[in-house]
Amino acid sequence: MSLPEHDTIVAVSTPPGQGGIGIIRLSGSRSFELARRVFVRGGKKTKPSRGLQKDEDLQPRRLYYGYIVDLEGKEIDEVLVSFMPAPHTYTREDVVEINAHGGPVPLAKILKLLLQLGARLAEAGEFTKRAFIHGRIDLVQAESVLSLVNARSERGLYSSLQGLKGSLSREMEKMAGEIFRLRALIEAQADFPLEDVAGEDYQEIWKRVEKIKDQAVLLQRRSAQGRILQEGLKTVIAGKPNVGKSSLYNYLLNEDRAIVTPVPGTTRDLLTDYVNLKGIPLCLMDTAGLRAGGDAVEKIGMDYARRAIADADLILFMLDLSSGIDREDLWIYSSLPEVSRQKVLILGNKLDLGDKVAPAEVKKLFPGNKLIKISVVTGEGMETLEEEIVKIVNAGEVGGGESALVLSARQAGLLEEIVGSLEDALEALAAGLPLDLVAVDLENAYSKLQNLLGKEIPADLLEEIFRNFCIGK
Repeated sequence: MSLPEHDTIVAVSTPPGQGGIGIIRLSGSRSFELARRVFVRGGKKTKPSRGLQKDEDLQPRRLYYGYIVDLEGKEIDEVLVSFMPAPHTYTREDVVEINAHGGPVPLAKILKLLLQLGARLAEAGEFTKRAFIHGRIDLVQAESVLSLVNARSERGLYSSLQGLKGSLSREMEKMAGEIFRLRALIEAQADFPLEDVAGEDYQEIWKRVEKIKDQAVLLQRRSAQGRILQEGLKTVIAGKPNVGKSSLYNYLLNEDRAIVTPVPGTTRDLLTDYVNLKGIPLCLMDTAGLRAGGDAVEKIGMDYARRAIADADLILFMLDLSSGIDREDLWIYSSLPEVSRQKVLILGNKLDLGDKVAPAEVKKLFPGNKLIKISVVTGEGMETLEEEIVKIVNAGEVGGGESALVLSARQAGLLEEIVGSLEDALEALAAGLPLDLVAVDLENAYSKLQNLLGKEIPADLLEEIFRNFCIGK
């Protein structure tokens, strides 16, 4: 994959809107030429219409103070400019960064001027795509850039940074190398009839395939945690009307987002917000109270609630401790899908008004679920609730030194296919099938690993991947 020799791109690399600083980035063979034509160093006698003309005026990777001028020599903005020659840049091309004032007007005028001089507006993710095409990073690292930008917690940021630094790529490369060597071993045996293959050789192949599969499954488990760190733990607050769902929602957000009244059915819509809980991002959802009755609008709200519950990672099922467990609580719990009941944490609220619920009763009526007693009004038990949520998330960790992996949907899907191919290879070995059939499954796994790393990937899929990036990155 190559790029036009003189194709120089430009974009604003800072978020839209007003700010103290806005950065315009150029990348390509004409970056220095275009920058010289519009930049005048402060305190120099150089005529504004000429700009910088001599290479000796520039030192790589230094900030130069001056002004951006238009084609008529009129000053547009006061700036700091850095000139970074290839190959030691983000894209491995000549790169110029213009640090201007962060208002939309000066940035737009500078961008328009550079476009007039022959630069092309960068496509979404094109700077990172050029870094990939020029071999500075592989595709796993490139996708980690997007994860880094979208990180919702410190742990998610750390995980994405490790991916950018190549830790996941090295694990993938190691797996690919093991499969490659295993295929070579199988090819050496494939010329012999199955009955002539030594039993110890067959067992050795089996053990090695199983070890690779275990590595892939471990990556899957770590990526499940990474998804939570990146997207947030989908946490739904559910229960009958007036048990304190909206009050809990407001408490965790530390602001009044949901309307709280004594009137049943106040919450009609599905409210969603993000909150960082001890380093764990929660995608917190307040739902309409579930009950058999309700008007037409409330029933729509309850439909939203049921869909959110079905898609949740964690369900905070709330009871009213002051009134005890009733038939409505039991009806709601029994209506939960079986898979959803495995994600339930029972919260007994209104502890400040009394406690008519015994742990033994909860154990009997809601088997397998833990009860935490709280009062949203006084804050009692809230620290315990937060610690329990963190513990639930951390339960997915296999070892103390293991880090979560933030994977894109594409990467997670390919990893699942890799595990499937390795399981097929193990089944073929268990059934005593010829080794050349086992080799087909291993080849599928190897090909998917190469796809993950960007070594075997269609151009149209590559375009789709980088289309999810912001312009300027």
